[in-house]
Amino acid sequence: MIVDPQKIASLIAEIAAEEIAPRFGKLTAADIDTKTGPNDFVTLADRGAEEKLQRALTGVYPSAAFIGEEGAADDPSILEKLHGDGAFWIVDPLDGTGNFVKGRPEFGTIVALVENGETRAGWIYAIPDQAFAIGSKGDGATWRGDTLLPTAPSGDQLKGYRAIGKLIEPWKSQLTQPLRAAFETEPTKCAAYGYINLIRGRRDFGLYSRCHPWDHAAGIVMLSEIGGRAEYLDNEAAYTPIPTSGRPLLVSGNQENWTRVRHTLLK
Repeated sequence: MIVDPQKIASLIAEIAAEEIAPRFGKLTAADIDTKTGPNDFVTLADRGAEEKLQRALTGVYPSAAFIGEEGAADDPSILEKLHGDGAFWIVDPLDGTGNFVKGRPEFGTIVALVENGETRAGWIYAIPDQAFAIGSKGDGATWRGDTLLPTAPSGDQLKGYRAIGKLIEPWKSQLTQPLRAAFETEPTKCAAYGYINLIRGRRDFGLYSRCHPWDHAAGIVMLSEIGGRAEYLDNEAAYTPIPTSGRPLLVSGNQENWTRVRHTLLK
């Protein structure tokens, strides 16, 4: 089924304006909870936005199942559905919840539409900036409504994102030292803004070790539409919206930077 990207964007923005933006900087202790650890926050904004997004997106595409980050936290078994055929909405209602809780204006909503194992479209809404990145398989990607072009290869030291704490051995030992020695990297605190910076060429690559589909599927379809690359270094398999943990996923906005990082890390 083909959905109207602008209609979906309007729904996302409307729900963010209702459930997320008004709570920024106004959360009470009772509004905040944790999930897997003391820094894994969930708030009333996360839950309220996910509930409304489920109703709205299911109304647009009733036969597509809904997989939200908060629902998956309560029942991880729902992610098994992604191994089969069918259509799915994959949603992170409030990406960068830690930033949101701490008053940092870098958080967003991420939505991906997956059909039969392939990401067909993605939306990343940068809520503080009220700006969208939108990508659709075969139709390109946009930022603030402007068509995105391939990012330029960098001749200088490459700058990237890292989230490698879950790497298993031998990858952790093999990749950590050359990553630190050869590149300038920073930890990923918000996947939404991270992928926006990657598709805009403001960062050259990302290396990740735990890949939740609500963090990566939307951004990677945008990268692929501008000529980028997203593959696992352990077997060079292309990214698919199946959760993985421990494996090194390398993404970049162009083939040249991807190859340069891979060569440096694996030589």
